[in-house]
Amino acid sequence: MIIQSADLLRNAHKLFVIFPKRKFSARTSIYNVTQEPHSQGPARVPFGIENDDVVSWTWTISDFVKKNQPQKAIGLFKRMLMSNQRPNYVTVLSSIQASSSMGSEMLGMEIHSFAVKMGFESETPIITALLGFYSVWDMGSAFKLFLLAPEKDVILWSAMISAFVKAGEYIMAIDLFKEMQLCGVEPNYVSILSVIPACANLSDLRSGRELHGLSIKRSFISHLNVQNSLLDMYAKCGSLNESISIFENIERKDLVSWKNIITGCINNDCPRVALNYFQAMQIYCFEMDERIIREVIGMSSRLDDTKTGQGIHSFALKSGFLECVSVVTALLQMYATSGNIESARSLFDSLGQKDIIAWSAMISAYAQSEQPSNALTIFKWMQLEEKKANEFSFVSLLQACSSMAAQDFGEAVHAQVLKFGFTSNAFVASALIDMYCKFGKIHQGKAFFDEKSKKDLVCWSSMINGYGINGHGSEALECFLDMLSYGVQPNDVVFISVLSACSHCGLEYEAWNWFHVMEEKYDITPKLAHYACMVDMLSRQGNVEQALEFVNKMPIEPDKRIWGAVLAGCRKTHGSSEISELVAKQLISLEPKNASHYVVLSNLYADQGKWEEVEKLRQLINGKTRKKWMGYSAI
Repeated sequence: MIIQSADLLRNAHKLFVIFPKRKFSARTSIYNVTQEPHSQGPARVPFGIENDDVVSWTWTISDFVKKNQPQKAIGLFKRMLMSNQRPNYVTVLSSIQASSSMGSEMLGMEIHSFAVKMGFESETPIITALLGFYSVWDMGSAFKLFLLAPEKDVILWSAMISAFVKAGEYIMAIDLFKEMQLCGVEPNYVSILSVIPACANLSDLRSGRELHGLSIKRSFISHLNVQNSLLDMYAKCGSLNESISIFENIERKDLVSWKNIITGCINNDCPRVALNYFQAMQIYCFEMDERIIREVIGMSSRLDDTKTGQGIHSFALKSGFLECVSVVTALLQMYATSGNIESARSLFDSLGQKDIIAWSAMISAYAQSEQPSNALTIFKWMQLEEKKANEFSFVSLLQACSSMAAQDFGEAVHAQVLKFGFTSNAFVASALIDMYCKFGKIHQGKAFFDEKSKKDLVCWSSMINGYGINGHGSEALECFLDMLSYGVQPNDVVFISVLSACSHCGLEYEAWNWFHVMEEKYDITPKLAHYACMVDMLSRQGNVEQALEFVNKMPIEPDKRIWGAVLAGCRKTHGSSEISELVAKQLISLEPKNASHYVVLSNLYADQGKWEEVEKLRQLINGKTRKKWMGYSAI
């Protein structure tokens, strides 16, 4: 239909050129020309349209555009070109807007050429409309139109700024906003609303605050859209307190306000605050939507609070959201994260129509649980249902094969990955490297790594980790140095792989060197996983006292991984019972129902002949119901 419209427009244009005076005896009823085959009913004929003057034609074309009926608008425009009426620039403007709505690049370019022929190319509204049209296809052409405009009003400036933001050119948007003011053009409400998202996406807090001040100065701060945009900007810039301040001062909060503050709290690792706002939102009787329910369900996974998750599940049930596959999938992932694989499977089975995201989520849930074989079962079921696996499904399957040491099935999954063409996906490639290295086939993993012409950070990290778990510490560090030589900047995950490799291979000097370089040179603050690597390394070397001293000086609270590594070192070196007892008590305080910690300490006392202490621990264990957990690695 779009091509047909363009052809008719071209023919009409030829007629227009042939008859320069445009005085036809033939006249066409506007009522009839709007009855296209795709018409959903007769077009409303406004009073006075029978005169068929340019105003009537233009009014009707514009009306179709406003009613989101671009095909009818173009159909009427091409008929107008075949009549005795000469379009004015408003007619052409409406036609450009119609072509933009239709998404037809060729048609838009035809109308652009026609606008030049008619001498409308210098009209600022025409340039603004063409700029919006070209910005979808070709930002270079859009910016050229802007630069060549003889007069630039605030609307044109705002349109160009908005186009840069939509194209992801945030720095250009901010620079253009500043240039607009230098040129003496005062920004309006739309200008400020257009540029605030650029600051948000760049985390440019300074520019964002300047826009906030300008909004107050120009009295735009009272606009709800501006308030919501500033709220979002502060949250994305990591200044949650300022975001909350904006939210609390909004007199009439709408759904967007609540969404932005809840999402902002979640993204700034304040799930409890987000939950409080979610509860307040219910009190104010705001109707929830699917997106915000999914956000809150995902947030509950971070709380490590089963009751909260169950409460949100109940709310979703009462509110009718369990009809939404995406909401049920989010609940499935929540239960899987908390280790409740049975509830996750129950929700999965309750889905009548399972989409690929739900299948992938269930496969992932099993792959990361103590039942990885069931991930393969779900995959086979998915194939029987003739559902095509995506890259996320294959990543989870490869992880399941790795944890099960199911080499034959892993190679079969690899064949499927090749068949569907997912080897170029960074996460799939990383999972393949990781799987082969965990199978002990480091040469096969390295061969696949070498096949990648463009290696991203994920692939480098997997290869470094693969060398480390196979005891090839020197190769791991060499791989890391190669990565740096290619100009790939390391992140915190890569440094975990590097430090873990040093720990497993006894490279103490190198570990300390990279641990300090990480922060000093690359400005990466060590996290618990990095500290765990260092504690594990010291404990493996038998330096338990040094490990404990290091733990005591840590700026963050140690978790069970770190205390577990120290305790493992105590067992290996038969260290002091005082340290062992201290560490065991720390682990018991973190996991009071884990009987393994009591048993380990009891065995340590037994090895040292402290039978009275052994008896005390046995009485303590017998006096309470304990669960003996499966063993876990510190790293």
